[in-house]
Amino acid sequence: MSGTFVIFDKGPVCGNLRGMKGSSGAARKQLLEAFRRFHAQLEEILRAQGPLIRGSLGTRARVCGNPRCHCSRGELHESKYLSASDGGKARQVHIPVQDEEEVAAGVERYRRFRQMRVQLAELAQVQLKLAEQLGLTLLKPYPPGHPLPPPRRRGRPPRGGRSHQQ
Repeated sequence: MSGTFVIFDKGPVCGNLRGMKGSSGAARKQLLEAFRRFHAQLEEILRAQGPLIRGSLGTRARVCGNPRCHCSRGELHESKYLSASDGGKARQVHIPVQDEEEVAAGVERYRRFRQMRVQLAELAQVQLKLAEQLGLTLLKPYPPGHPLPPPRRRGRPPRGGRSHQQ
């Protein structure tokens, strides 16, 4: 996230992060909006009901081997299976017909949970950037004649080699 717009399901979270210098009111509004979106996303995660099932659903069509069966004429038997990695290897598990709906719902809940978790992490990152920007807008240069410089970024340089310093 370089700083222009962060977009989620419900629209932009914040505007230009670099153009806020000297505008603590705008920074506060954007930080509050980011917090509101974070809180709403967290509530949505907490409202989710039912178990999560990791994996992907698949359908397999096969011939049973009985020469008088309809599958020998091209109408294959279909069965559902759940596929997920287990120790670095793909593992597939047959799903009985009576469990198909429950497993499909659990897989869908897991997929939505993962998406919401990613959005929650992105919103938290936006909040951190906005809080940093707010801190910079509120920073008062001191002493008046020869002020101390603003804080510098610590740690590893950001990806892409560009600095986010202003």
